[in-house]
Amino acid sequence: MDKQELKRLEKILFAMLGRQPDAFGIVLDKGGWVSIKELHQALMKESGVSHITQRGLTQFFSLYRPEQFEWQENYVRVKLELQSPDLTIYKEATPPELLYVSIRPKAHAHVIARGLQTSKNKKWIVLSTEKEMALRIGRRRDKDPVIAEVMALKSNKAGVVFRRAGKVLYLVEGLDPQWMNIPPLPPVREKDKHREPKSSKAKPGSKKIPKGIAAPSLEQIGAFVLRDTPSHIVSSDLDKTKKNKKSRDRDPEWKKARRRRKRGAKNKEPT
Repeated sequence: MDKQELKRLEKILFAMLGRQPDAFGIVLDKGGWVSIKELHQALMKESGVSHITQRGLTQFFSLYRPEQFEWQENYVRVKLELQSPDLTIYKEATPPELLYVSIRPKAHAHVIARGLQTSKNKKWIVLSTEKEMALRIGRRRDKDPVIAEVMALKSNKAGVVFRRAGKVLYLVEGLDPQWMNIPPLPPVREKDKHREPKSSKAKPGSKKIPKGIAAPSLEQIGAFVLRDTPSHIVSSDLDKTKKNKKSRDRDPEWKKARRRRKRGAKNKEPT
């Protein structure tokens, strides 16, 4: 990146981390920290800087070292003295009547049954006053997120605690399905109903044997056949047979004639 690009990137990152993180769908940790990965996911949706890779963003902080930022391993923040006041203080607040939240399609059925919960890697459930912002946040994890309406005001009156994170974001620690209008699960397609289990599918390149036709023997297809007799004994017997045949072939003619006479005499013996 040239100097102009570096300055442009520094300016937008300062706005994202030091002024209005909620405008970019970002929730900062205590002290204003955010992971490089999450920051890059948000940056990819911004025009003019969407081409920057996560590795390039890491190098921006580690090599360029902009003075307004602090960088530690995989986390970054704007210096405390430069952050807007109360940037990471999320106070309890009364929410509007409706809020919106994004759901990963893989978790769709789970959310319908059990609602939304936080985890070790996810401290807050992030909701937005704008459907478009909820969609924007959801697309960082899945290209087609499910958007659910949250009956925020009703749930708040019932005891659910909401916290304000900027102008457009609200945070909760959990949300039961009764407080959400969740779109139904998509219908199972007809072809999916009749789809064979993976274990029963034939491997690529394999051919099915038509009914009524016997499968070829192992010898016919060139496979090895296991014997009850150990291979070293079988090979030893074969070697002895070959050796005896070769020795007979090398015998002189008079010895071969005598052998033939003996065989003839045995055949003439009365039974």
